[in-house]
Amino acid sequence: MLIFVLGGTRSGKTKYALNYGENLFHFSNFFYIATAEPVDEEMKARIKEHQASRSDKWQLIEEPIKLWEVLDKIPDSSVAIIDCLTVWLGNLMNYQMDVKKCCELFLNSLKKFVSSTEHCMICVANEVGLGVVPETKMGRDFRDIAGKLNQDVAELSDEVYFLVAGCPLKLKAI
Repeated sequence: MLIFVLGGTRSGKTKYALNYGENLFHFSNFFYIATAEPVDEEMKARIKEHQASRSDKWQLIEEPIKLWEVLDKIPDSSVAIIDCLTVWLGNLMNYQMDVKKCCELFLNSLKKFVSSTEHCMICVANEVGLGVVPETKMGRDFRDIAGKLNQDVAELSDEVYFLVAGCPLKLKAI
């Protein structure tokens, strides 16, 4: 099963994803895959805030780049949350990775992961297409790549939720 949680910054995406995952009682393993890196004081504070919001049920995996490798290591009967795909894309661009290739590797691994009835993946991402057009080419490229990845993940998903002010709006259900 694949659940996709989209929304703006501070819309309640992570809280919703954690609550959703914790209510899946038939799973015995819970993994939180964090993509953020503590690159400055602000990001360190955000990471601490996210850590404080999680119960001890969640095992932390930190992976800023190779999400496809992490998914291959998650055991059966697991719920995993990736938080967040938008930060992950920023990491790929910052480290000048082949973004298209990395997205292909991730999407193929995600398909394999969710094809098992023993797994549930919850992907969290920012909806980047509702704001102003970015001023720079890099900003527009980022928005376009994030929008395409969001579409690809949504297409694979069994359920898609859009969060506004902490309130989920179901966009897709099987």
